[in-house]
Amino acid sequence: MRDALAEELLAKVMKWTPEDVARERPDLQALATYKYDDYQQFSPGMRFVESLASWLEQFETIEERNIAFHFLKKRLVYVSPSEMSNLVLTSYPDVIRNFLIEQIAKLKGLPQWQVTRIAESLEFKVLLRQSMFLGLSDGSHVDIFRRGSPALSNEQILRTHEINETRAAEMIRSLTVDLKDLLGREPLPNECLFRNVFLLDDFSGSGKSYIRRSNAVYKGKIAKFFYDTCCSDGKKTKLIDPEKVHVYLLLYIATPQALDYLKVLGPELFKEIPFDIGIVHILSHSTRLNEEKDSAFIILLKKYYDKGIETDSYLIGKHEKPYLGFDECSLPLVLNHNTPNNSVTLLWFDENRKYRGLFPRISRFVT
Repeated sequence: MRDALAEELLAKVMKWTPEDVARERPDLQALATYKYDDYQQFSPGMRFVESLASWLEQFETIEERNIAFHFLKKRLVYVSPSEMSNLVLTSYPDVIRNFLIEQIAKLKGLPQWQVTRIAESLEFKVLLRQSMFLGLSDGSHVDIFRRGSPALSNEQILRTHEINETRAAEMIRSLTVDLKDLLGREPLPNECLFRNVFLLDDFSGSGKSYIRRSNAVYKGKIAKFFYDTCCSDGKKTKLIDPEKVHVYLLLYIATPQALDYLKVLGPELFKEIPFDIGIVHILSHSTRLNEEKDSAFIILLKKYYDKGIETDSYLIGKHEKPYLGFDECSLPLVLNHNTPNNSVTLLWFDENRKYRGLFPRISRFVT
């Protein structure tokens, strides 16, 4: 009954004829059923069609509503739980394993195409165990990653990148025991340290939540990890040898903008420590809204904008056109668990704003 009322309201808002309703209903019902109804930040009881009707109703004219509806149908990119799970599950076999194979190939002087020989070598098994995997946020889906990576020990996978000394000591003890089994001897002290650190996260639009420079100081989640773990002076944990470790940022989804930014700031922060980036799925440049092709919707973004979102953290990024999202990323992207603030603002305005978002966002941190 509620779904029928929502469809009736939507038809009224859009001034659809019965023929219009018959044409649009199948697509909307399919989108709602298979994707949009599962958006986790809808208020209790809210579903997609109801949210859509309320969202469209705030536009003043039927022409504006049609522009917004066209944007939804043609430009929106929505990542469902199953799609994200697929990206997480493929991250080890398709990205991480290949990176480790490349390391061992260089160490043993073997061609990388000898995959089976390398993967079955003792050196590979030892290096795999000397790798740790740390989540950078709730979106890192460490639980899914753990289930999809049976070759890894639970003791080398953590939900957080902030590791206290007690937890670090437990990880080293477990590493020592496993290396003894692999090597058939007592491992040397310098072997009982992690050689690879993989930092996991679901999405980056700008890269600025990870690393950003403020005068001579670096800030962000990866910067904090660097100062806590990789610096020889006053480090909180003793998990690695800074002269032998390799740090690898693995993102399930990212933009070219974030990749270009992190390729500069990452090596700049880590200096002598090798720093690489892997992306399971990179969004194409064409995903971003285009000033010409999407000009009609961009006019709506500018008209229906609430300056109340401009917090200090939001203004860290470019903000001459703040309605294009954080750092002007201009994305039409929604993730099932939350809408990135890198997306255009009319998608994610929360319910306390002058205008409402189609997929309201819960604010957590700069992305």
